[in-house]
Amino acid sequence: MKNRNRMIAGRRMAAMTAALLAVSFPMNALAAANSPDDNTYQAPEAPAPDYNKDLSPEFAYTADKWASLRDNVMEYGELADLIHEYNPTVRSNRSAYKDQKGKDLNDVYDQYMSDIDDIWDQADAADDDVTWASLRFSAGLLTKSADNNYQDADMEKIQYDQQEAKLAYQAQQMMISLEQARYNITDLENSRNLLQTQYEFTQAQAAAGMATQMDVLTAKKSLQDQDTAILSAKKSQENVHRNLCLMLGWSADAQPEIRSVPEPDLSRIDSLDPDADAQTAVSNNYDVKYYEKKAGNLTSQDLIESNQAAIQNAKDTAVRSLKTQYNTVLTARDALNAAQSQLAVAQSDLSKAAASLAAGQSTSLQYQTASNACTAAENDVNTKKLQLLLALEGYDWNVKGLTTSN
Repeated sequence: MKNRNRMIAGRRMAAMTAALLAVSFPMNALAAANSPDDNTYQAPEAPAPDYNKDLSPEFAYTADKWASLRDNVMEYGELADLIHEYNPTVRSNRSAYKDQKGKDLNDVYDQYMSDIDDIWDQADAADDDVTWASLRFSAGLLTKSADNNYQDADMEKIQYDQQEAKLAYQAQQMMISLEQARYNITDLENSRNLLQTQYEFTQAQAAAGMATQMDVLTAKKSLQDQDTAILSAKKSQENVHRNLCLMLGWSADAQPEIRSVPEPDLSRIDSLDPDADAQTAVSNNYDVKYYEKKAGNLTSQDLIESNQAAIQNAKDTAVRSLKTQYNTVLTARDALNAAQSQLAVAQSDLSKAAASLAAGQSTSLQYQTASNACTAAENDVNTKKLQLLLALEGYDWNVKGLTTSN
């Protein structure tokens, strides 16, 4: 009889363990794959959305705002709204959240805990110490697992909101990158023009016996390398363009009008106060909110303690990230000031080169070199402005709850 009881208990334990581990909670996979600490999370590819359905209600925006979002123009100030309305991942998350919100997860959790209680009861009724210990171990393990993996709709929404914020910030980075690419390609093409002039000049020197064939080949190789660099830069630009279009709801081959990115507001920098903004950053922080919400769902003491440690770590990280981003803003401002000083020098050099060329004291090649240097300096100033804008955006995102660095 003892053997039969042990066999029945063993089969029940194995079946219960397998079922709980295999099924766990409906939100289990998301909890494991998309925890706040996992910065590498990538949502599964969402089905192609029907952009005529499931949009926010018409009253969410004014008629003019809807028209602006639905036109074929990409504007920097609309990126967050475009992500919210048309990003495939965000739309998929919104649909999943609606489904999840309609479920009574407490009933599901209670049923699992009731099943685990049956294992505890079997342990109490066990006829030998080995079965008793094995059943209690399994029940304790499953209780802890159920406790840790429980994720209600509110917790899920926090993670979805966090992912949407990350996508909006990423879209800002990509649009800024597109504008930086234009400046970079301009510099590369100007350098290419100068190399072409130098190549032709070297050919003329070689014809006059003032340069070797090796000099000509070297100049030609430099020109070819520059062509390769231009092609590579354009390919990278096209990749960013395509990915940004897809993120915002356009097709991969779409050609929306892309407006210029605004200049950074330099007057804001002196008013930034990371110490004063730290509390707001912590209160808004997605990871902090996630773990604080999770705290209300835990019953295991060791999980409660580890979750409390996670809350404190998230708070510390939020403050540290904000201060790091503030320093990034200051560094970007210093870099802009330095670039502007270099531009002033380049402009002065170009004026001198123009005067020298007019007086017949220098060649057109020398003037073109000075002109290219001035254009490059102008583009560098514009690039540094973009980097400062991105640094300020990063600061704002930290205040709004998105940790941008560890």
